[in-house]
Amino acid sequence: MAKKLKGPQLIIANRLDDGRVVFLTEAGSWSVEARDAAIAEDPAAVDALVERARLASDANHVVDPQPVEAAQSGGGTVPAHIKHAMQSRGPSVRPDLGYQVAPDWEG
Repeated sequence: MAKKLKGPQLIIANRLDDGRVVFLTEAGSWSVEARDAAIAEDPAAVDALVERARLASDANHVVDPQPVEAAQSGGGTVPAHIKHAMQSRGPSVRPDLGYQVAPDWEG
């Protein structure tokens, strides 16, 4: 049985072309920054975001979109669970090789 999420939620997924963790925005696009994520405060809003994410998944833009609990931090919105927070930062075995080394590499 799936765990029932509580509180505000955001949608997290992996971009299909490079595997990068991305967050669904209010505009319906995907951002590598959690602070850009659309936040759903109630079950109906979560369902609407999940449906938008499913369409992106069906179009092969992202894989494994899922709602996760969101929290507010000094820098804005972040995934509340440590697993998703670490996942969004990129590789942790060699931080000198992760996305955090050159955050503008996509630019």
